[in-house]
Amino acid sequence: CLFALLALVAAKRPPRFPQDFRWSSAGPVRGWRCTQIIEPAEPPQTTWRDNYFCQHPHTRDIGMQWSYAGPIKGKKCVQVLETSDPHTWRDNYLCTNHRAPNMRWSSAGPKGACVRWIETSDRQGTWLDNYMCRA
Repeated sequence: CLFALLALVAAKRPPRFPQDFRWSSAGPVRGWRCTQIIEPAEPPQTTWRDNYFCQHPHTRDIGMQWSYAGPIKGKKCVQVLETSDPHTWRDNYLCTNHRAPNMRWSSAGPKGACVRWIETSDRQGTWLDNYMCRA
């Protein structure tokens, strides 16, 4: 009975979208569960190497993984496509386990409840209107 009570107290709630997620273009959010968002074809001056999508630490882990080489088998994946960016963003995916909130990508402004993904060092301005949204 004590173990059941401890398990109940330790259980984490499912994450809510968008309030339990954050974007950072300046490294991982301290204390949060973060996944690096990287496209190796991006030139160094666009500083994509310090970009992270993060989940609140007090929520159930959704197994977030990033792929710049197509969807990950066995995961639920959302294509992250910025057609105006010439650096091979066509095969990039944010993947989660199947218990994660449903998300969808918008490269043309927010579509409902969203988290903005912005890279301020992108001088071409192609990453000013990109959002991960609740589906």
